[in-house]
Amino acid sequence: MGLEMLQLQNRVLEKVNINRLEETNARLGVGLAAMFMYMLIGAIIFCRIEAPIERFEKETYREFRQQWEKILNERGISSSDVDRLFANIRDAALNGVWEEKNETSELNWTFGSAFFFSGTLLTTVGYGHVSPRTTHGKLFTVIYCMVGIPLTLSLLSALAVRLRWPSQWLRTKMNMKLGGVFHGKHLQLIHLGFITTLVLIVAFIIPSWIFMSIEDDWTFIDSFYYCFVSLTTIGLGDYIPGDKPDQPLRSFYKIAITIYLVLGLCCMMLFLATLYDVPQFNIVKYFVTKSEAEDENEIKPIHMNSGNTKYERYDDVETPNHIVNPFAINGYYQ
Repeated sequence: MGLEMLQLQNRVLEKVNINRLEETNARLGVGLAAMFMYMLIGAIIFCRIEAPIERFEKETYREFRQQWEKILNERGISSSDVDRLFANIRDAALNGVWEEKNETSELNWTFGSAFFFSGTLLTTVGYGHVSPRTTHGKLFTVIYCMVGIPLTLSLLSALAVRLRWPSQWLRTKMNMKLGGVFHGKHLQLIHLGFITTLVLIVAFIIPSWIFMSIEDDWTFIDSFYYCFVSLTTIGLGDYIPGDKPDQPLRSFYKIAITIYLVLGLCCMMLFLATLYDVPQFNIVKYFVTKSEAEDENEIKPIHMNSGNTKYERYDDVETPNHIVNPFAINGYYQ
C-alpha cells in the first residue's frame, strides 16, 4: 500500500512538472513571437523614417555622378575609368582613408587608433569603421578575440561586482533609515531609481556633453546616441569620435575613449544587475520552471576566516527593520 501511494505521488509530481514545463514553454513561445513582432515593427518604422532620406541622397549622388561623368568624358576619360575612379574613392572612404586639400592625414593604424580598435574588439562593440586588410591581421584578430573576449568579460564582471558593494551598502542604509516607512519592494524600486539616475549622469550625460564640446559637428543628441549605441555594444559605427584627420592629440583622445568604454560597460553591468534584482523586472522567471531557476541559483562556496569552505544561501526577503547584508552579491554572501 505504501509503495502504491509513493508511485501515485511520483506520477502526480511528474504530471505537475510536465504541466509546468508546458506552461513555461508556451510562455517562451509567446515571448519569442513577441520579440519577432517587435523586430517587424522596428523594421517598418525604420523604413518609414530612413528610406525617404536615402532615396533623396541616392538621387543627389546620381546627379552628381552624371555631371562629373559628362565632364570627364568630354576630356577623353572613358565611362569604365570613371566607374573605377568612383569605386576606388568609395573603398578608400569605407576603409577610413581620406585626403582633403592635398594635406597628409594621420594613419588609421597609429598606436592610439590601434589601442581603440583593440578595445572595441575585446568589449565586442566592434564599430567596423576600421578593419584589418592583410591575411595575417585577420588571423591575428580571430586568435586575439578568442583569447581576449572571455578574459575581458570576466574582468568586467569582476569590476561590476566591486561596484555592487557600495550599491548594496547604500541599499542597506536605505533599509535601516526608511525600512519603517516604505515596504521592501518599494525600497528596491527607490534604490533602482537612484542607481539608474547615477548611471545615466555618469555614463551618458556627462560624456555626451564632453563629446559635444570636442566634436565640432556633433549635437548633444548625436553624442548621447553614440554613448548609448556604444555602451549597449550595438556599435553601429556611424559616429566615431576622433576620426577627423586634423584631430588634435588624436592618439591620446582614442585611448581616453577606450577607457571610457570599459568603465561605461561596467556601469551598464551594474545597472542591469540592479535591475534584475528587482522581482518586478526579472521576467526570466516567466519562461523557466521553478526547478530550472533553482539550478541557476546554485549554492556558492564562501571562504570563512577559519579557512573552511561553507555554503550559505542568501534570499532577499524581508527581515525585521528590512535590514539586508551590505555585501550580498548575486543572492549570496560574499
